[in-house]
Amino acid sequence: MKPVFLALIFVGAVACTSQLYVPTEKNVNKVEVASLSELQQGHDLYINNCGKCHKLYSPGSRSNIDWKKALNVMAPKAKIDNDQMYLIYRYLVNR
Repeated sequence: MKPVFLALIFVGAVACTSQLYVPTEKNVNKVEVASLSELQQGHDLYINNCGKCHKLYSPGSRSNIDWKKALNVMAPKAKIDNDQMYLIYRYLVNR
């Protein structure tokens, strides 16, 4: 019974993160001005900070305005400064 339970947890974890994208050149400046390096930083910050407390939502699951609202509420809780928040925002909207 234990291996089946662990397999289900693994599948669930992969399913939650499969909607995230790894930034490439095609995402650079797509919506917001951002270099590939900045998008990668935003991706890493999103996974390492936001994912600590709750599941990670797909970048396409919210509008740009909704992401901005959510980040404004969540950044202080995650102890993310404005520069980090903006990196995450650019990652999320340049999908």
